[in-house]
Amino acid sequence: MNFQENLKTELFTIQPQNKDEVMSEFIGLIRTGAVIKKHSHELLLHFSSRHPALIKKCVTHKKSLFPHSSHAISVQEKRGIPGGIFYCFDFSVTNIMLDQFGFQDVNILSNYLNQKLAAHFLRGVFESRGYISNPLRGYHLEIQFNSEKLAHYILKYLHNLQLDFRSRTVKGEINLYLKNSQLIADFIRFLGAHQSYLEIEKIMVEKSTINEITRWVNYETANLNKIVASSSRQRKKIQVLDFDDLPLHLQEIARLRLENPCSSLREIGGLCNPPLSKSEVHRRLNEIEKIADQKGFTENLT
Repeated sequence: MNFQENLKTELFTIQPQNKDEVMSEFIGLIRTGAVIKKHSHELLLHFSSRHPALIKKCVTHKKSLFPHSSHAISVQEKRGIPGGIFYCFDFSVTNIMLDQFGFQDVNILSNYLNQKLAAHFLRGVFESRGYISNPLRGYHLEIQFNSEKLAHYILKYLHNLQLDFRSRTVKGEINLYLKNSQLIADFIRFLGAHQSYLEIEKIMVEKSTINEITRWVNYETANLNKIVASSSRQRKKIQVLDFDDLPLHLQEIARLRLENPCSSLREIGGLCNPPLSKSEVHRRLNEIEKIADQKGFTENLT
């Protein structure tokens, strides 16, 4: 089971504790995931999902909140993209119920976006229309909306939570998304999926550690390549010089460079008597190279 399936499964198992919390989650589910249908002069809300556990949750909430409203469950096989087996939940509603769900006026949803109920409402929204990529490959969380007004209404509230969701239009739908790993983790925790939150935090730490090691290895490799290239150039120039032609203060550095081809400037400085700084070793080797260049030996270097 991938990370998204684990997250959705964890969310489906969360049960609100009181009627207000149940209503908030149910309205989040239905308002973003259901469509209004008319059948034999009866208004229906049609909700479909690939997850039978989510349909079961919808039925449980509906029975608790609207016990006198009839409902039906069915299974459909859809072709195309997305295709496959879908579980469907239909229940009868009145115009008053549609108003309560915010289909007529999204401002009614402010009742479910207060401090105590927002997590339950947004959990329902994500259960219905949310997607998250595998964090091992990349960080991307997205919620799809078929209503631009509803999307921007919820986006404003998410920004108040310091969750910097962004919006984009894809095939006529408004999608709100996050690509920041820490914000994604914070949002998952806000929804109440604590196991998934700990899992993504663990992945983030592991990836960060691997990235740090990779950067260190790349730095050390580049530094070593630089040492080898400069050492090779310096030794070639030193080998064509007569040590007697070099000033006394350069002879020791020239000898140490020939004897220690893989040593850094700092290491060579430590071998000098008395020890020299890295900058002084660099200056003396440059002076040796200039002497070799002046003697016309550079054209023989490869």
